[in-house]
Amino acid sequence: MTGRIDGILLAATILATLALPARGDDAPYRLGPQDKVRVRVTEWRSDRGEAFVWEALSGEFAVDAAGRISLPLVGTLEVAGLSAEDVGTLLGDRLQRKVGLVRKPDASVEVAQFRPVYVVGQVDKPGAYAFRPQLTVLQAVGLAGGLYRPGDLGLQRLSREGISARGDLREVATERAALLARRARLDAERRGDGAIAFPEEVADGRFADAVGEERALFDTRRNALRSQLAALAQTKEQLNAEIETLQAKAVSQDRQIALAKKELGNINGLVERGLSINPRLLALEQSVAQLESARLDTQLAISRARQDLSRTDRTALDLKNQQQSTVLVDLRETQMRLTKLQLKADTLRGLLTDTEVVAPRLIEDRLETQRRPTVFTVVRAGLHGAAEEVVGEMAPLRPGDVLKVSNAPIEEGGARADESKARIEDGKSRPPEGKSRPLDGKAVPKPSTALPRRDGIVASVQ
Repeated sequence: MTGRIDGILLAATILATLALPARGDDAPYRLGPQDKVRVRVTEWRSDRGEAFVWEALSGEFAVDAAGRISLPLVGTLEVAGLSAEDVGTLLGDRLQRKVGLVRKPDASVEVAQFRPVYVVGQVDKPGAYAFRPQLTVLQAVGLAGGLYRPGDLGLQRLSREGISARGDLREVATERAALLARRARLDAERRGDGAIAFPEEVADGRFADAVGEERALFDTRRNALRSQLAALAQTKEQLNAEIETLQAKAVSQDRQIALAKKELGNINGLVERGLSINPRLLALEQSVAQLESARLDTQLAISRARQDLSRTDRTALDLKNQQQSTVLVDLRETQMRLTKLQLKADTLRGLLTDTEVVAPRLIEDRLETQRRPTVFTVVRAGLHGAAEEVVGEMAPLRPGDVLKVSNAPIEEGGARADESKARIEDGKSRPPEGKSRPLDGKAVPKPSTALPRRDGIVASVQ
């Protein structure tokens, strides 16, 4: 039952509001979402002779997106479109019925914080700004940093950036030529060529220093490898000669051992027949043992020489493999750097195009736009949706308004711009024909010259 009574009271309040004539800026402010209200509820208690403050209902409360506030004991109140005085009356009635008071308590409601206004378009700092009473269009533009202006030194900055980009491109070209020359040298080393085949783009004389350095490095590395391989080849020849000598010595030692053994056999026969003495036999046996020991030393020397020969071959092969491995690693690194340089060069060319072609056009277009008159358009929510209206710079704003700052378009020789400029200069908030429209797409009659009332109802929207 209480909810039905509250609904009837709310409907009656809104109807009474709609029945009131438009009073311009003197009309009471109507609450809406994002507003904050400060509530204080007091009750006079005659038996004590003092005023009792309802602390639970005192404080600041925000209006939610649905246009309601939630209070202890009382519950939810629909406050969208109501004035602070209306909300106080509604709150007192609801509290009296809810608690069962004999007398209706006094509810004081005031706006603690208005919902913000929004400034968008051709301003320096678009965004939401706190509303204050009697805020005008020009003041809102001032809060947003004023009208947007491109930097006066924009073209000079672009010129410097263009010079810098061209210098970076030349640096990239020089580094790329050096890498191409290096890659040609590495390819020649990998193939074992006797000379470097440089690509045409670095062999035309512009990069003679890079080509000369790579040729010198190629000759140095090739000569160093050749010297090392020649030293190993000489060592190999010496080892082969040593092996041949040792082998000849081994043959001679084998012959000596054979002769010594033959003589030992003869002496052994004479000793058995008693024709020779034992000391001579012992001397021959010692001689054979020494010859066989020397033969083993020679064989060991031959084995060591062959080991040194094999080691020399492995060293020569390792040198070649190491050289090839180094070349392949350098080639991969060089190719990666060339790829990165190509990407950097493409990026610099794009930046150079933007700096020297695209950006100046944009700046010129922006300057041309800035030369056109400024148009201020207010978008305001009403009972039938949002409506927009072209206004003058001294027109007052309301909480929640969206102020769009733009430049008049140029159509048919600038006639539209001249019309907008005249409309703004005479201080009238007269929109162009057919340009006032609600945001929901519904047709709106031609608006009046005055802004909507403070109650949030657009007077020009039926």
